[in-house]
Amino acid sequence: MAKSKKSKIVSRILIAVFVILLAAVLYIIFGVVGIGNSGTVYSDSEKVNANIDTGVTVIDESTTYQTVNGFGASACWWSQDIGEWENSEEILSYLYSDDGIGLNIYRYNLGAGSKDDEHITTENRKTECFLQSDGTYDWSADSAAQSCLATTKELAGDNLRVTLFCNSAPTSLTENGAAYCSPTEDEDAQWITNLSSDNYQSFADYCYECAAHFLDEGYRVTSVSPINEPQYSWKAWYNDDGTYSVNQEGCYYSKTETRDLLNIFADTFDDSEVDEQGCKVDMFESGAIEGDDTTTVAYVDCILGIGPKYVFKNKKLRNYFDSVSMHSYWSSEDTKVSAEEYYSKNYSAYSVACTEYCQMTTDENTGVYDLITAEEDGTNGMSIEYGVAMAEVIIDDLTVVNATEWDWWTACSYGIYTDGLLYLNPDDHSDIQISKRLWCLGNFSKFINEGAVRLACSSGVDGLESCAFVNTDGSSVAVYVNDSDQDLSTALTCLSDSSSYEVYTTSADLDLEKTAEGDAGDIQVSVPAMSVVTVVMK
Repeated sequence: MAKSKKSKIVSRILIAVFVILLAAVLYIIFGVVGIGNSGTVYSDSEKVNANIDTGVTVIDESTTYQTVNGFGASACWWSQDIGEWENSEEILSYLYSDDGIGLNIYRYNLGAGSKDDEHITTENRKTECFLQSDGTYDWSADSAAQSCLATTKELAGDNLRVTLFCNSAPTSLTENGAAYCSPTEDEDAQWITNLSSDNYQSFADYCYECAAHFLDEGYRVTSVSPINEPQYSWKAWYNDDGTYSVNQEGCYYSKTETRDLLNIFADTFDDSEVDEQGCKVDMFESGAIEGDDTTTVAYVDCILGIGPKYVFKNKKLRNYFDSVSMHSYWSSEDTKVSAEEYYSKNYSAYSVACTEYCQMTTDENTGVYDLITAEEDGTNGMSIEYGVAMAEVIIDDLTVVNATEWDWWTACSYGIYTDGLLYLNPDDHSDIQISKRLWCLGNFSKFINEGAVRLACSSGVDGLESCAFVNTDGSSVAVYVNDSDQDLSTALTCLSDSSSYEVYTTSADLDLEKTAEGDAGDIQVSVPAMSVVTVVMK
């Protein structure tokens, strides 16, 4: 009996040890955790939370949130044409001058060299590349796009922030010699990257040389972004006749490939000469803002998480990065709330930058999906409804995920699609069509400057969204968005340091027009139906 009892005890101990070991093995294989609340944890404002249906705007100067880099747009797919036009300065003035909407971030596309690729369906999506096939650099390449950048700097000044971003590595480095992934007969076949790990260092060196070049040219290059939406396949497709086509440059990377490539980039850039000049590598740019149990989070966990599965392979990345870049496509307000909750809980040391958005025709979260789908022949979405819907996305990104910057996709566009701020005519350069999105973006970009800090804010009016910022010069800004068919208003007491105020309105009839001004004090802010209104307290 004693032996039997002893055997049972030993068996139980062995089983317990086995279970513990099995759990450890499973955790090592599958487990990952964030780094916890090691960074900024934003607090709520009781005054703002309690401000419901009062008809009075409350701005709590004691409750602050993120500091912003500003607002920008991509120069992809148009600057390589516009730079050669006789009126390029006029076009860029709408975007980057004080007479326009005063953007301060310019996203320059480092093309992969697909200029002669007949498989890319749209001509202006083909690009030149500075890196030549023999390994030399031709800094005269992409001359029109460089001309646009130079003109933009003249308009915006030396403090213009420049991001150099890639959709693909140079074709001389890719597996198939193209700027996109190869087509497959089986559409469900496993996605395969187009960049071998053998060329990770060469890709990093290329981006480093580009950053060094533009810095030497006097540009304020603040970041290099080598990986665009890696979670998508970016494959060409076969046509019925056996040929293949593709929409644009792009490259798929798995989450571990993304991590490994970024490790090479961090090693190349960290403590380098370009780093000393303020240029950092951006983390991958996710195709959507997403929270727990999503593809985006799987990539972020792999790059920043400290679970045993990753901890020995991403330590440098956790220390190098301070921000996560995301695109606002496919993201509802609920999705953004989920994302904010996840990152606040697990990665509060890292800020979020919203680096790309346009009103995709298949995205039900745009706020104008019904308008888009009602147009049988497509639409450019020029009306105020599209501008107001975009402004609501901006407000959500600034106030829900605490975005440190907000960038529209392509500043200028051709043809029919809801992706432009300006629409241009290659056959008549003077034919510049201006969307209401341009002016609605200007309600933010023209008045909220780099270094501005967001303040807790509530309009006190149901259906009237708002946000508020204080600039480094002491001026304060409140932005209101009214997407209803009713005129709304809210009472606002100018902040304590203000001496005067100005009101700027974008509506169906007004394009960022000054609609009121006066001495600081108690004012009534009128927000017309379907409009964006900015109050600047000087």
